[in-house]
Amino acid sequence: MIAPTRLQQLVALIQSGKESLFYQWPEWKRIRADVLRLDQYECQKCKAEERKYRKAKIVHHVKHLKDRPDLALEIYDGEERQLISVCKDCHEKLHPESQRQYKALKMPITQERWD
Repeated sequence: MIAPTRLQQLVALIQSGKESLFYQWPEWKRIRADVLRLDQYECQKCKAEERKYRKAKIVHHVKHLKDRPDLALEIYDGEERQLISVCKDCHEKLHPESQRQYKALKMPITQERWD
């Protein structure tokens, strides 16, 4: 369970748009390592979809951090898993909005190129 003062800090980070700082907390690093070990470093999404198992490097909040900060450090929410290990590809599918959107490159002023 997340301590009340830490929950307040997390809510403040979320409100200021700096929730990424949460992932530097020692409590998160500890629980992240626990979840990866629990899942044997295997992507739970790939496993559930009966695809070839892939190495998981990311721990995903099933109920999003912004929606349920009180579950930020909980592996289980009652009987259901709240934190699961996933590979990068599956995490990008789960959070397409988090992928950086790059601006299209402007056309060069001249046709000259240095290829």
